[in-house]
This record gives sequence, structure tokens and C-alpha cells, in this order.
Amino acid sequence: MKKILFKLSIFFFVSFLFFVVNQVFVPSLSEASECILIEPEEMKRRYEDRAILLNDMFIFDIRSYTIANKGKRIPMSMGITYESIENEFVYEIEVWKGKDVYLVGEDTESTENFCKAMLEKNYPIDDIYVLKGGMNAWNGHVITGKFEDVNCEEINLEELLGLKDSERKVEFVDIRSLIDYEKGHIPGAVGEGAFRRENLCLTGVFSRAVKEDGAVVFVGYTEAETVHRCRALKWAVGYNNMYALKGSMKAWKGKLEKGKFEGRY
Repeated sequence: MKKILFKLSIFFFVSFLFFVVNQVFVPSLSEASECILIEPEEMKRRYEDRAILLNDMFIFDIRSYTIANKGKRIPMSMGITYESIENEFVYEIEVWKGKDVYLVGEDTESTENFCKAMLEKNYPIDDIYVLKGGMNAWNGHVITGKFEDVNCEEINLEELLGLKDSERKVEFVDIRSLIDYEKGHIPGAVGEGAFRRENLCLTGVFSRAVKEDGAVVFVGYTEAETVHRCRALKWAVGYNNMYALKGSMKAWKGKLEKGKFEGRY
């Protein structure tokens, strides 16, 4: 009898210890369970709170590129498609885990349908909000203009080093292939080649840059390719402090890091 009680006490002690360790040391990965309609005014209130916007709020525009390009867009929002969620790309985006996603579409119904498709994937995100009334109901800050009209300023190495010496936050985005990234990249650079859906992996990059009024610098194989990528993200996000490194990766004379992308988003 004593042996049985002793074994039971050991069992309950181990079970309790396991529970405590999981609660304290293991981060929980919540899964959104419903589509939450949010009124435009409430979403605007959260958007205007920089602490919420930059730390816990990811806004995705589910409208087609053609419609978004002709109309208005919410700054710091990113495009997302059904193809993206079918590829289950969200599991690659560490920065989204446990955070809130806000979906903006043409209307409430189509956005709710998109939300339901996301729920079926059981993504490790906290809540999914649907902007009631769609983009037409949004009365907060907007950006307009076609992609064709967006310019990206090039920055040479001397100007870039001066920017870094000023202690201003600089985020590097390496748009080359993952293989070339691993052979050698600018220290701390985010490797876009690690993702199937490049736009969306950069949500954390822009949040950090905006938070500290920093700069985002793109590097690639050629100037034309790098400028184009910079223009695409500048159009989508609406953040002006984006640059393309003049001369591309070949112009970089500083130290290089080798190895795989470590998942810093």
C-alpha cells in the first residue's frame, strides 16, 4: 500500500511539475476560433495607437492588386491572397504567432469568407478581425497612388555608412536567392529567399523601422531588380524611408555573414 501511495505521489508531482513548466516557460500558441467583426471606428482607434499598431496589429488587404492600385489603401497593410493561405505560409512567419490579424476587403461578406478559409488552417495567431463594411467604410489614414508613380531613391555606400554612423536604425532586406544569401550576406539582413510569399515575411521589418524612424535598405543582384522590389514594398506599405543600395550587393565592402537565415522577421 505504501509503495502504491508513493508511486501515486511521484506521478502527481511530475504531472504538476510538467504543468508548471509548460505554463511558465513554454509560450502558448493560440489559434483563432472565430471571425470577429470590428467597427471602423474601433479599428481606427487601435490603428492610431502606435503600441498596438507596431506590436500586435497586422493588417492584410485581401482585395485584388488591380482594385487596390486604383483606390486607397491603409498604410502598413500588406496584400494577401487565397493562394497564400493555401500554401500555409503563415507557419513561416514567426512574428505573427500569438498576434492579431485584421482583414480588409471590398465588403464584409467577401472578407468574412476569406477569414473562414484562414480559420480552417488553424494558424497560430490570436484573433482574426474583419473590418465591417470593407475598405469603403474605413475613415482613418490612407495612401493613394498607382504603383507606376512610386519611386525608390537609391543610396550609395558612403551615404549608407553615414546613416549607420548616425545610430539611426537600418534594416537590410536581401532579395537574392537563399543559396546566395547563405554564401554571404550583410550582417543582420533578412533573407527574402527563405519565403514563398516575400511581402508578408517583412511585416516585422517594417514595424521595427517605423517604431524607431529607421530606414529599410534593399540589396539584390542588380540595381533595376532592387529598385523594383523597393518600389513594390513602398507602394504596399506607404513607408517612405525605403532605399535601394546603389550598385547592389557588389557595392557592399563591409563584413559578410555566412549561414542560413535564422528566422529574424
